[in-house]
Amino acid sequence: MGRKSQLLVEGIRHPIKAFRFAIKAIDLRFKITEKTKVSNDGERIVIDDWNSALHSHDFVVLAHVHRYMWVQQYLNNLVCLDAGCGAGYGTHFLARNGVNKIIGVDISKEAIKYDQKRFKAANLEFKEMNVTNLKFVSNSFDAVISFDVLEHLNEIDQHKFIEEIARVLKPNGVGYIGCPNIKKVVSWSSRFHLRELSREEFEMLLKEYFQDVTVLGQAIIYQGARIEENKNELPSLSLVNHVIVEDGYAPGLLSICKKPRKIFKPT
Repeated sequence: MGRKSQLLVEGIRHPIKAFRFAIKAIDLRFKITEKTKVSNDGERIVIDDWNSALHSHDFVVLAHVHRYMWVQQYLNNLVCLDAGCGAGYGTHFLARNGVNKIIGVDISKEAIKYDQKRFKAANLEFKEMNVTNLKFVSNSFDAVISFDVLEHLNEIDQHKFIEEIARVLKPNGVGYIGCPNIKKVVSWSSRFHLRELSREEFEMLLKEYFQDVTVLGQAIIYQGARIEENKNELPSLSLVNHVIVEDGYAPGLLSICKKPRKIFKPT
């Protein structure tokens, strides 16, 4: 009797055992349990394949991809930090597209283990770390990227985080920080968000730690018109519908922060 025949007979004799084995095999093949842990029930977006994401019609996936594609133009040959890198797909994209070196940090042990296993590059490193207490010496990075992290922090930690970004940036370094504009533009919210910021609150926070702050918007243009809500039901929504606008009143907020204020605390 061949191996396949033996497995068939075992499956007939022990159907429950065979079912559990099949489920485990599927889970291992597609990494379902692993991705679920990293996602944390939807708190983090998990993108396994960048090229597939580019052709998605999902608003959230496209918005995340678009942010990293937007910031890539500013990072050629720079040493960068991705603070709150989540599932690591954006950090890996930047590592493969022009940066000199990039480190992705996240508070989630599961996310960092996944990132280290899934994404490999000579100029890429992932570390488990709390963004409000970055374990890097001052003036370490040419650029710091952080998308969709601020809203997951309370007010005190938001200030600690932006202060840490300013600290680890070189004097001529630049921070590229983004968050959703939920309070004024988008009507929905998330149970994972601790403190959501309006455009005005976002800019005010950043100006406490940077002398030069430009706030932009990440908007959707569909059939020639601005769409302010995230319209997942639009059948042909694609990457080309996501645009950067200068007014800052859009579903997503992006900022370019220059001239970090170095705040020296008493020892």
